[in-house]
Amino acid sequence: MEVVLRAEGIEKVYGKKELSVHALKSSSLEIWKGTFHAIIGKSGSGKSTLLHILGGLDKPSGGKVYLEGASMFDLRDKELAILRRRRIGFVFQAFNLLPEHTVLENILMPIHLDGKEIDQEYFGAVIEALGIKGKLNFYPDELSGGERQRVAIARALASKPAILLADEPTGNLDEKTGKEVLTLLKTSSEKFGQTIIMVTHDMEIAKNADRIITIADGHITSVVENRKEAEAKEGGVQ
Repeated sequence: MEVVLRAEGIEKVYGKKELSVHALKSSSLEIWKGTFHAIIGKSGSGKSTLLHILGGLDKPSGGKVYLEGASMFDLRDKELAILRRRRIGFVFQAFNLLPEHTVLENILMPIHLDGKEIDQEYFGAVIEALGIKGKLNFYPDELSGGERQRVAIARALASKPAILLADEPTGNLDEKTGKEVLTLLKTSSEKFGQTIIMVTHDMEIAKNADRIITIADGHITSVVENRKEAEAKEGGVQ
């Protein structure tokens, strides 16, 4: 398997001296290209901190993170911001859609910010797969929670990122809609070759991933391949 993202001995400390909190402790990890990873752990275990560092949103106190062979935090802030925009997509629990813009405008905003041309064929495939083709002229407050999360996923996919990061993406959704969103994330991995990294506290949700990364008290305690999902991808299980 090709490694698209690698963390080596990353640490994160908040505060100083006796008030310091070690949110992440000397953690190393390899993320495989084109696979669906779940980071699971209890509240306060360090899973969101790990996700934010892997995505370049937060700098580690120590260690290195390599995206496609490039050391992310050796880049200048402007260079890192460009790398994030072009190579990493983000889906958050709160959706983070701009209410004054239509669905179409929200989805295409990362592309416009980067001054890139829209790949109409790819864009059409994304909105078709996510089932939002008929919602492009709607505004976020006219959509259900599940529809807004679909738009957030489409926006994250729009610039063809190497990696899609999702922080508790089903947390604000009912069970049925949450399952639909998980299916869409798996579709993104399989149909568009995306590398997905999802944070969750729910093992039943994590079981949808190809690999399950467990974190506790700031330490990565295990990385387990989900055999059923891996075999299904390879055609061993229908």
